[in-house]
Amino acid sequence: MPLNTLPRRISDLLPSFRAIRRGMVTLGCALGVLSGSAWAQTYPERPVRLVIPWPAGGITDSAGRIMAQRLAERLGSPVVVENKAGAAGTIGAESVARAQPDGYTLLLASAETHAIAPNLRARLPYDPQKDFAAIAPFAINPFSLVSRPDFPAGNLQELLALVKAQPGKFTYSSAGLGSTSQIAMETLKGLAGMDVLHVPFQGQAPAMTSLLGGQTDLQMLPAGSALALASSGKVKVFAVTTHARFFNLPEVPALKEAGFEAMDFANFFGLVAPAAVPAAILQRLEREVSAVAQSPDTRTALRKLGVDSYPPLSAQAFQQFLESERSRWGGVIRASGIKPE
Repeated sequence: MPLNTLPRRISDLLPSFRAIRRGMVTLGCALGVLSGSAWAQTYPERPVRLVIPWPAGGITDSAGRIMAQRLAERLGSPVVVENKAGAAGTIGAESVARAQPDGYTLLLASAETHAIAPNLRARLPYDPQKDFAAIAPFAINPFSLVSRPDFPAGNLQELLALVKAQPGKFTYSSAGLGSTSQIAMETLKGLAGMDVLHVPFQGQAPAMTSLLGGQTDLQMLPAGSALALASSGKVKVFAVTTHARFFNLPEVPALKEAGFEAMDFANFFGLVAPAAVPAAILQRLEREVSAVAQSPDTRTALRKLGVDSYPPLSAQAFQQFLESERSRWGGVIRASGIKPE
């Protein structure tokens, strides 16, 4: 065969090679879908780990344990809670972002991990949009402005006047740098012209302990915790941070009523998984988490904590919500004057 005919004849074969390659890719994709579906039918075959990126004892932890217990019942397999606290939730979030994407490691996501941290940390060790797959939200957690019980003010107007008259004298505790409780208080400080020293802790529970012990004066406390503590005389409650009054504190005014229109703060809790978890498993988790979240029993349990069930959202809608919250909290943080670390 003359050598000058080889290129032409090889080129004649290229369409066939390409067709074979396309067929192999299509077959591989089909096998991947079938494998994912088969995996979802047997999932879970071992305990699922739910990482709560805050210490045990706070509202986030308690709400997460309610979800874990009820999700385990629906999955027919244990859901084991692991508290991995630190850096306002970002240590636990990073651990899940780096976990095997097999559906056996989930994260309790919140405003801190997915909306505040991206705007507050110059070197966030994960990408909240690319490193996670949204599953579903399940709870909403408003805040309230509280003080130690012997604080010398009887209502919001008296509190604001007292603090403004003595700049730098009073302190407030928070769940940590970059926590919702810090951002809410810093925003109020800016709007009201208050000078109050920030004392951060690693989680809501130790921050609350400092307030109850009189080491700090003020705090933005989850409204559910505020009700029980106020009933026993351990704190004073002055206002709630949402535009409307809270369901279990109907006598407490909203900050909006005092003219603070920009004060509309509530944390959210939802579940996310590492990116690249098989779609069939994500769909199963979305169904089960949403069913738990909308159960009347779950809502009753959450309301006993002082939080409420989140309105139902699909995984796609929850993903869009997370992205919109990042933008909204970014504006809040810039307006409050807090600089990225």
